Amino acid sequence: MQKERFCEYIREYENAMYAVAFSVVQNEADAAEVLSESVYRAYKNLPSLRNSKAFKSWLLRIVHNTAVEEIRKHGKCIPTDSFPEAEAEERVEITTKLALREAVESLPQPYRTVVVLFYYENLPTSDIANITQTAEPNVRKQLSRARGMLKELLKEDFLE
Repeated sequence: MQKERFCEYIREYENAMYAVAFSVVQNEADAAEVLSESVYRAYKNLPSLRNSKAFKSWLLRIVHNTAVEEIRKHGKCIPTDSFPEAEAEERVEITTKLALREAVESLPQPYRTVVVLFYYENLPTSDIANITQTAEPNVRKQLSRARGMLKELLKEDFLE
């Protein structure tokens, strides 16, 4: 694969890479660090990529593994996000999205990562299994359990 094509792929999958990194490290600065380290590792290991059609899952596996290493090295970080004020109509939508985002972020690993990859990145369970190095039936089981956890979390949020 040529350098130009590699750069195109990185730009194309930047959002997916960030989503995976953030789902693991839960901190913007650490996610950015994971991204830069992952791009370096991907470029360095590019000759090991046998099938360029599998580039996205190969790249996201590198991001996932790098993020897990970051957590092991530095421990879990607590996210500190602030949101601007919005109009009244937008507040309801924002509140709903925030509740869902907070619910997803509160999921323990590996549930948080599989939800991000499946629902936000629209990856099939086979690719998620490859990225997380988990058997595909386990990924489906994790998704099912995560949906149950989210249902309970969101039920609590909206009943309060």
